[in-house]
Amino acid sequence: MAVLYPAVQVSGGLLPGGVLQRIGEGDPDVPGIDPVSYDLAASESVRRLANAKYLYLRETYADFTKRRDRGVGSIARLTRDEWLGPLLRQLDYRDYEPLSGGIPVDDRSFPVSHRWQQAVPLHLLPWHAELDKRVGRAAGPAGAAPHAMVQQLLNQSDRHLWAVLSNGQRLRLLRDSTSLVGSSYVEFDLQSIFEGELFADFVLLFRMAHATRLKPQDEEVGPPSCLLEQWRAYAAKQGERALTRLRGGVEAALEVLGTGFLDHPANQNLRERVGGELSLADFKRSLLRLIYRLLFWLVVEDRDLLLAPDADKATHRRYHEYLSSRRLRKLAVVRRHSRHGDLWQSVKLVFRILGSETGSPTVGLPGIGGIFEHTVLDEPLCGAELTNAALLQAVEALSVLAKRHGGRHMVDFRHLGAEELGSVYEALLELHPYWDATRRRFHFQRLGGNDRKKSGSYYTPASLIDSLLDSVLEPLLDEACAKPTPAEREAALLAITVCDPAVGSGHFLVAAARRIAKRLAAERTDELEPRAEEVRTALRAVVSRCCYGADINEMSAELAKLSLWLEAYEPGKPLGYLDANIRVGNSLLGATPAMLAGGLPDAAFAALDGDDRKVVNALRKQNAAERRGQRPLGDAAGVHIDLAEAARATAHLAPCESLADVHVQAKRAELLDEDRKRARLLADAWCAAFVGPKTEQTRAYALTHGMLERLADGEQSDAVEAAREIVRTMARQYRFFHWHIEFPHIFHREGGRVDPATGWTGGFSCVLTNPPWERVKLQEQEFFAARHPGIAEAPNAAARKQAITALKVSEYATERELFQQWQLAQREVGGVSHLLRVGGRYPLTGRGDINTYSVFAETSRLLIAPDGLVGAILPTGIATDATTQAFFKDLVTSKSLLSLYDFENEAKIFETVHHSFRFALLSMTGRHREVPEATLAFRTRFVPDVAARTFRLTPEEITLLNPNTGTCPVFLSRRDAEITLGIYRRVPVLWAEETNANPWELSFLRMFDMATDSASFRVAEELFEAGWHLDGNVFVRGAERMLPLYEAKMIHHFDHRLGTYEGATQAQLNVGTLPRLDEDAHRHPGRLVMPRYWVAEQEVQARLGQRWSPGWQLGWRDICRSTDERTLISAAVPRSATGDTLLLAMPAVKSAGVHANLATFVLDFVARQKVSGTHLKYHVLKQLPVLPPERYRRPVPWDPGAPDLAAWVTARVLELSYTAHDLTPYARDLGDQGPPFVWDPRRRELIRVELDAAYFQLYGTTRDEVDHILDSFTVLRQREERTYGEYRMKRLILERYDAMTEAVLMGRSCLPVLSPQPGHGPRHGVRSDEAW
Repeated sequence: MAVLYPAVQVSGGLLPGGVLQRIGEGDPDVPGIDPVSYDLAASESVRRLANAKYLYLRETYADFTKRRDRGVGSIARLTRDEWLGPLLRQLDYRDYEPLSGGIPVDDRSFPVSHRWQQAVPLHLLPWHAELDKRVGRAAGPAGAAPHAMVQQLLNQSDRHLWAVLSNGQRLRLLRDSTSLVGSSYVEFDLQSIFEGELFADFVLLFRMAHATRLKPQDEEVGPPSCLLEQWRAYAAKQGERALTRLRGGVEAALEVLGTGFLDHPANQNLRERVGGELSLADFKRSLLRLIYRLLFWLVVEDRDLLLAPDADKATHRRYHEYLSSRRLRKLAVVRRHSRHGDLWQSVKLVFRILGSETGSPTVGLPGIGGIFEHTVLDEPLCGAELTNAALLQAVEALSVLAKRHGGRHMVDFRHLGAEELGSVYEALLELHPYWDATRRRFHFQRLGGNDRKKSGSYYTPASLIDSLLDSVLEPLLDEACAKPTPAEREAALLAITVCDPAVGSGHFLVAAARRIAKRLAAERTDELEPRAEEVRTALRAVVSRCCYGADINEMSAELAKLSLWLEAYEPGKPLGYLDANIRVGNSLLGATPAMLAGGLPDAAFAALDGDDRKVVNALRKQNAAERRGQRPLGDAAGVHIDLAEAARATAHLAPCESLADVHVQAKRAELLDEDRKRARLLADAWCAAFVGPKTEQTRAYALTHGMLERLADGEQSDAVEAAREIVRTMARQYRFFHWHIEFPHIFHREGGRVDPATGWTGGFSCVLTNPPWERVKLQEQEFFAARHPGIAEAPNAAARKQAITALKVSEYATERELFQQWQLAQREVGGVSHLLRVGGRYPLTGRGDINTYSVFAETSRLLIAPDGLVGAILPTGIATDATTQAFFKDLVTSKSLLSLYDFENEAKIFETVHHSFRFALLSMTGRHREVPEATLAFRTRFVPDVAARTFRLTPEEITLLNPNTGTCPVFLSRRDAEITLGIYRRVPVLWAEETNANPWELSFLRMFDMATDSASFRVAEELFEAGWHLDGNVFVRGAERMLPLYEAKMIHHFDHRLGTYEGATQAQLNVGTLPRLDEDAHRHPGRLVMPRYWVAEQEVQARLGQRWSPGWQLGWRDICRSTDERTLISAAVPRSATGDTLLLAMPAVKSAGVHANLATFVLDFVARQKVSGTHLKYHVLKQLPVLPPERYRRPVPWDPGAPDLAAWVTARVLELSYTAHDLTPYARDLGDQGPPFVWDPRRRELIRVELDAAYFQLYGTTRDEVDHILDSFTVLRQREERTYGEYRMKRLILERYDAMTEAVLMGRSCLPVLSPQPGHGPRHGVRSDEAW
């Protein structure tokens, strides 16, 4: 705020500068800015009132100053009565009361001087009192600095959210900063406002600190309802919009700079290189690094931290008049048409000075290095010229944002941090560069398969990071601060190592560094709320000692370093050497000492695209022979102790005081890199053996175990040199990253026990990450979206594959080249998948359809120390999906699951992720830190809601609920958990894999994939044209039959005729719905639903094989959600084709029991506790508690006259399901020989009610539990309340449940609800062939 409001300072990101400007200007878009909210009439002006108050207070301040200077009376009383009292009254703080005993919170008392309306502490101090200096040696609040004391009060009290602190010179509005690292306040320099006549600053003070801003708007809600809180919420929304505009500004600046450089007449050499030896991607990286430099310069200058602390006023003036970024921004607003290049030369001069060891005392610029050091990324722009017009246009794009209703405002660079940089960078990764040489225009397009997808750089909201830090970093900080002496506590804090293996913009590392630094500064100063300067000093040490990261994208690594430098920058001090902390490479692809010690496995030799299978097989045999009796490779590539000690010594150097010292540290790190070249070569070779070419041409120098030994020995033959070249090529392509080689001091802990799984000791104290959530699979549509849109837009997968194959023999060279690119891309992805699956590093997640998030989760556990902690943001599927069940089961059984907080993205926490997607904050522990109970929360939408939703489960309870997979149930409350646990203790699971207990002798089938099997599908039009005719919904041509393909949306409970494609509109198809058969249509037993596709009967038979011969099938909907009206939806359908959304359960035990059971509320309730996404797969169904066949052979407790439970259930299932002729085979298999039952909605409702009540009884649920279960079906309840004015289904089921309970207690039969009884209802006559 130095430019607009020189007397105003914001700390802790309380409100961004742009919002403060709007508040100061009285922008009507800001909520609560109108005169009425200030207790004025609507026609009055807040600014005019502020002007009157200012004039009065200016006179009051002048009188106070005279009396203060004369030393009249007590300075404390004079400040309070003659200055602060009048000021507060003019701000409408009437009737504020003095406090003699302070404000008590729990067992502590905070010596605050005054209070207004019970809710707002006012701490008024004498003129000379220091706000940030301790007032004595007493422990606790009494001895703390005034600001620290008030901040502690707000943080610990639930009744106070905001406070006012002032010594007459400065006034601070403080807010509870529990969720932040440091203090959170806005400071107004009263002395400057009234002595410097800064009226605009006073207007902002008046608008912000007025009593109406702190008064609760809702007494029940209390302080959180005040207008300042509404402004914070408004600021958050504005911040999101501003970020979107800032992203656009950075993109525009990149395009302007790119065009400016390539279009400049003097840059002919650059134009010739671009697109040839200099790729457009590398040119984009150079431009991006230039943007990084500009942003760092803008931010640090606006924070008033750039110039050397000893620079005098003349030096300041010299810099600001001739070299400052502020000067450029002013010029950018007023003119931009000069073709000269003097401004670009001045920018290069600033960057050269900042990158030099000596700096320039003449203009006050110190040599700081870091982002201003020359690197290979800067080479393309070395010597390149740029016009003033292009530079100023780029600066304007970066620093000026358009307002929604016209006008513009400047970007608040002072408060731009890692969070904003990360969000901007996320958008930049989506951009593919293009150079139009004819039009001399450089521009971008957003395409699939971009750098963002490859690196997984997604902006992580601060609220999620803070929650994770609370779970996994705070316990480590508490343990460090529990050491007995200050020196031990400081050493323990600096010994904490935090790593993000997908570091991105460094947002996690910055947030963690802030917390560690605040604790470190508190230990050093003995202040719980240390000053910002002390925290910044501590940050330099923390960043160099505690923060580590890796990223596959070098520009992400650069941005992470930039974020850390910005956070820890101290005026006059150099930027620390971070290349040893932030490394570039693929965190997932690398070897461990244990993997190397085991030699090169034969599994490495599998044919990828382009490999010769015969050569691969021969190499596999050769490798097996070479590995027998040979020395282990681990001797050459383990964690070397000397290397570890040297790396530790370099990492533990004190923060450098000069850039020359930084260069010395960099040189030591470079020597370390030389020392680890041999180890890295061997580890790279081990990985390259999995993905390298295996053809006749490469066979002589193929990477087998024997070749790896020759590499380890340093052999210099031609064959070995050719092998080295393959290793180097594969390492560049796949970016292998070996954690024990990159960070040897982390993975060698003196006296530590070797982990047999990895072969190293030690590890990071804490791993924090939000890794990419991408399938390790090449997506055809994504690859061809920009390269060949026609292929990407093919109607189905079969047509797309056909079009891709056609490229190979195309008459056009460009298309044949595109096919080669496709093959290379397939090989690369195949290589990654192969190494992940069989390399041995991922025994728990390297299986099935691999997603990067799951292997990152396993990597994170691999990297932590035995007593460390992991916090990760991952899709909830990590805990619930079949593909990750081995990982989660191991997490549970090893007692390493600390917490799991599941979120629905309905509130769009992740803007670019679909609203229905679910993700989780997962916290895990090292193997020596066992957790007896896991803390869980599900279906949360906002971080503050987590605390109210949490409950605990033991590992044994999780295993009981999902015995096959060990995955996590999804409970909304402990009550849901208790009911479900009770059910599982009474009812066995459908299919227990461990004991192979499959009482229904089930098998499952996913018959046709709607994409990959689409070549087998036919539509009605082509069948009619080919001479087929319809019989019901089956196409017939002679003896041939085409069967309908049933999809999930065509069925519902006991109804295989729910939805039909007949008469479906395009609008319905677009949203995935179908027209439904009405009651009249259902009453006709010959009326059938029409599918979209038909499949040849012989193909259906081929899929069913010998496993299933009946003329019917039992299926359930795969696509579902736990929040739908019903989740587990099943039905019997005629023998037919079924799509991948309608999964089949085929019981060898023929009985209606399993069909009835799958349709009940009680089982649906349990299923809802298992479904976290939009699928209900086999592994979920297997683990549901389903009554076994033997239970149906027992008597009916509430109907002793029935033959057995099977007969009782079958009668009801028959009348519900058998309502059409095409299910006659089902009726015959259940023993019924009659025609179909009449569809009677009233009878159907009561029969289903009776079945549900019966299964509640059979599951042993109490009446209270039945009540709770039915209430959990919220959508159904709301629909029935709208339709009937009551929750009708609940009433009917409870009435029948009560009648059954009474019958059981009385030992008699329950009175029937229908006459005739179920199974004896009205039926249709003999089938007629007459059309309906």
